[in-house]
Amino acid sequence: MPDLFQQQSPLAQVVMGEPRGNAPRIEEKAFLGYINLRGRPSHTGFIAAVLKVLGVEAPTEPNTVVEAGDNRIFWLGPDEWLIVTPAGRQGQVADKLRGALKKVFSSVVDNSSGLTMIRISGENAGALLATDCPLDLHPREFKPGQCAQTRLAKAGMTITPLADGSGFDVVIRRSFADYLLRWLQDAAIALE
Repeated sequence: MPDLFQQQSPLAQVVMGEPRGNAPRIEEKAFLGYINLRGRPSHTGFIAAVLKVLGVEAPTEPNTVVEAGDNRIFWLGPDEWLIVTPAGRQGQVADKLRGALKKVFSSVVDNSSGLTMIRISGENAGALLATDCPLDLHPREFKPGQCAQTRLAKAGMTITPLADGSGFDVVIRRSFADYLLRWLQDAAIALE
């Protein structure tokens, strides 16, 4: 009998072959944890609780990302962040945040089952995304440590350049993952 509760990647049924020619590498970073955090960064209790749990303050500069150990914290708005954790760690991180923020106006929601990450890397990663992303993805404008919420092929996404400048990580809703991956694969054919 099949395990009805076995975790499955939203892109488990999609074949991701090796890139050809100058086409970028496209791969899913499956099963990462995604925690939505809301609170008031002006509240000292909020700042202290996040620092205690994550080892770093949530970024307050718009469109920035900070790394804390294995976690990345994306600024989404003046009072909203997305915390990306290693696979299986989201429950522990969310519980610790809830405990530390118990007496502070805040919200901690585990969105792991609703999101996934696609990594686009290689020489033409920016060119591939630029075919239908309204952002200027050139490294002089969109640098490591930055993030943005935007769209690609009519799908909403959160995007950040990789630290080494070799490509981008795209956080996408699970329900759009198959569509977006297939769109990227089709668009990459022109770059081969």
